[in-house]
Amino acid sequence: MAEHNDVGKIGESIAKAFLMKQGFSILGTNYLTRYGELDIITKKDTRMRFIEVKSIKVRSFDNLDKLGVRPEDNLTSSKLAKLKVSIEVYLNHQNVSHETKYQIDLACVYINPETREAKVKLIENIHSE
Repeated sequence: MAEHNDVGKIGESIAKAFLMKQGFSILGTNYLTRYGELDIITKKDTRMRFIEVKSIKVRSFDNLDKLGVRPEDNLTSSKLAKLKVSIEVYLNHQNVSHETKYQIDLACVYINPETREAKVKLIENIHSE
């Protein structure tokens, strides 16, 4: 497995633990469609929330907002479009009511492999229906 895949899987695990501590109910993970993958499917406060996880390695947690490449930069408009289609596939496959409200959140995970520490920044409601 490529190193970026390892970082991604570690980031998803960290994000999942973070979300559970924040009161999210985990409904599923790594749901595959022909259009892409839904990283973490959750529910909080009667609203379904699809969490896209983007992870990067850092040497320090100082000045995370000034990084040359930030995790959120890796969520392109084409990736977001595929995510929306994958969500529709999931909702139809799970027979979720068309009236169900949902949103897409982005979990940015910063991992320091040397200290084995991580930080999560949740950007909520980058898209909603």
